[in-house]
Amino acid sequence: MRIQQNIRKRVDSFLRWMGCGLLIVVMALVTLNCGAKTIVAKVPNCSDGWRITGYFTPIETDYKTEPLTEVDIKDVGKMTFNADFVRVVFDEEQGFGEGWGRTRFGWYLGNYNGAWHKSTDPLDSNNAPLKTNSIAVDNSLIPFNSVVTIPNLPGGWNRTQFIANDVGVTVHGKHIDIYTGEGKDAESAMYRVTFEDPENRQRVCFAAPEDWK
Repeated sequence: MRIQQNIRKRVDSFLRWMGCGLLIVVMALVTLNCGAKTIVAKVPNCSDGWRITGYFTPIETDYKTEPLTEVDIKDVGKMTFNADFVRVVFDEEQGFGEGWGRTRFGWYLGNYNGAWHKSTDPLDSNNAPLKTNSIAVDNSLIPFNSVVTIPNLPGGWNRTQFIANDVGVTVHGKHIDIYTGEGKDAESAMYRVTFEDPENRQRVCFAAPEDWK
């Protein structure tokens, strides 16, 4: 009995020194009471079968073809641009495109809500500048601003912590669209992160933001 009491005292002392000791999470949301302080630990929600595509920002000077096309830019007026560049930004026949492109003037041309727009940055659906870890998701499955990882992507993308801060007109259900950056290198990266075949669908993990209910 005396030995057991001594062991228990040593264990209690060790736990006080360690704070909360070791927490093993067995649920998606675990609350740990540590003295008067409460810690909330969240575990990523993971599932398989996700279709992954990419999108990028084209640069007009990368397109060397001759034909030009005229677009009417809101609050700017009519201007002409390389026709292939404009088609990549937004193909009116298809009804979709990359969304934004960097013009030869250095500013960005984008198409949304049925009109062409000018901006100092390529923008996401919330009018915030796109970043190379931005992704478009279906918010009914992945909450806005969640941190997302795709562990089996190639080329270092598997270590990227993506932010679910964009949506897309073609992004529905278990589909993630990854923003890969600007220019031809970004276009190549877009193809490398694309996995659309059913046998190559990806595993996706996300952790919702703390204020998500």
